[in-house]
Amino acid sequence: MNGHRWGTAGPPLEAYSRVTDPERFASLHHAATGLLDGLEREFEAQRSEAYGLDPELEQDCNLSRPSVALLPRDTGAAPIVIVFSAFPGLRVRFGRWYVVAFPTCGCDACDETAESETARLRSFIDNMTAGRFRETIRVRADGAACQESEFWSADGRCAEELRLDQARTRKLLAAEDRRAYDWGPWPRRK
Repeated sequence: MNGHRWGTAGPPLEAYSRVTDPERFASLHHAATGLLDGLEREFEAQRSEAYGLDPELEQDCNLSRPSVALLPRDTGAAPIVIVFSAFPGLRVRFGRWYVVAFPTCGCDACDETAESETARLRSFIDNMTAGRFRETIRVRADGAACQESEFWSADGRCAEELRLDQARTRKLLAAEDRRAYDWGPWPRRK
């Protein structure tokens, strides 16, 4: 929330628990499919489209259409999976562990718009495809763990740290032989 919609007084308290116009985000689905189509044309990546592509990402989500995954031909480049919710909104997995929602909230108090969320998605994708993305799971000696994700560009840096409980840490690392990924750029089509 950045306060533009409500002015300096901020939103009324009841606006935080209410969503009166979720359809204002309907164009996110169209924008996401356009971005995916553009990525597929520009980069060497394999596209998959189906329900069940990412069960964790699709969990507790009323899907409006099949999920889409793009896997770059270079295994050192981060994959992307986009889930289309009936809200309407998106859940996106960048790389192995980093998951973000578009919109983040969607309640009436937030200043999110389809346009601002499309720009935010495009920024994440541009940084990911340029190889400006890394993610790590750090486990301390006492067993405490956190998931760290970072995107960066000439315009700035976006970093996030999420504390993990032991069960979640075990689940994330169960099939992994690595705890850190410094993702490279996506290979371009010739």
